[in-house]
Amino acid sequence: MATLLFRWRDLATVAFAVSLAWGLRGQHGHERGAAVAGAMAGLAIAAVTGGPRWIGAAVIGSLGFAIGGALSYGRFVEPAFQGSWEAIGSLALIGFVWGGLGSLGLGLGLALPRYRLWERVVIAGGLFLVWFAVDQLLWARLSGPEDLRTREFMAAVLLGVWMILAAYMGVWRQDRTSLKLGVAGAVGFAVGFPLAAWVQGIGPATGLHLDWWKVAEHLIGLCGGLSLGIAALSLEPTWTLPLAVRPWERWLALVWLVWFLPSWLIANNLDYWIVERALLPVYTTQWVWSGLGLLLVGLAFWGWLEIRRGRIFVTSWMPRHLRALFLVFLWVTTVVASSKAFLVGIWNPTPLGFLVLALLITWMVRGTDV
Repeated sequence: MATLLFRWRDLATVAFAVSLAWGLRGQHGHERGAAVAGAMAGLAIAAVTGGPRWIGAAVIGSLGFAIGGALSYGRFVEPAFQGSWEAIGSLALIGFVWGGLGSLGLGLGLALPRYRLWERVVIAGGLFLVWFAVDQLLWARLSGPEDLRTREFMAAVLLGVWMILAAYMGVWRQDRTSLKLGVAGAVGFAVGFPLAAWVQGIGPATGLHLDWWKVAEHLIGLCGGLSLGIAALSLEPTWTLPLAVRPWERWLALVWLVWFLPSWLIANNLDYWIVERALLPVYTTQWVWSGLGLLLVGLAFWGWLEIRRGRIFVTSWMPRHLRALFLVFLWVTTVVASSKAFLVGIWNPTPLGFLVLALLITWMVRGTDV
């Protein structure tokens, strides 16, 4: 088994994929954008390891990262660059809980068969209530002189949740895989957020005309992806892959990744083009959703045929299937995010950066050994 020293290409693929995904996240923001980062991380690891259980990890991981999307960190960037230790600490805390919860979600999806039904229900219900409290109740208080304190309190709440989950999963349930991923993701993003603030501050002084906010976002994803990749690739030889699968669960995972998440991003684009910019007529929404509905019907029919024939949704996915799914998700989300900037007719290098990164990742993953 190759060591990490000789798997630099796999590690770089995961790191660049999460870097790209964090930039795509910034195009859409909030939960929908963050969900893309979690899914991209799981799918990238699946593509380079050949482990089909990472598909489930991508689904649950997308939900874990989506919870962090309820946080807001932009107000801390300028004071952090100016040397405020409180702002730097707040950014590190936000990165820790955002990356930590998302990475625990990846671990939970990976180890889901070992958790009983009631445990899954309790964890899912608890996380939903926490998300509701942060996104719906505390978000309404983000104004006035206590604005920054509220943002810090939101992150502190999620830190408490991370600590409880990490203790339960890693100590009580002895799920060391999830704990290792949860710690790795937390540390990587905790480093990335303050570092990104420094880049946003120092970047304009270089005289280079770039979107330095976007560069900083890519840097956050690179730090988080590098840390996650190291943890995931070191885990890969230590666990066995289950061959038995539940066909419709596998199909639902495909629908979530290929249909639901891109559709969620397209909905954001439609709101931007039609409501904010008034560039398209209102009836465009009906046409787009009709097309997306037909795509969903097509996926359902294809899944039914494949299951009846005892093919892809019944047997374990092969490495080539995992690479194909990763690349489909990579390009669909990249094109959707890029089109948001292209259609408004205002040139900026951001979409070009997305496409260059996507091409680089495609070249790298096609040369993987699995």
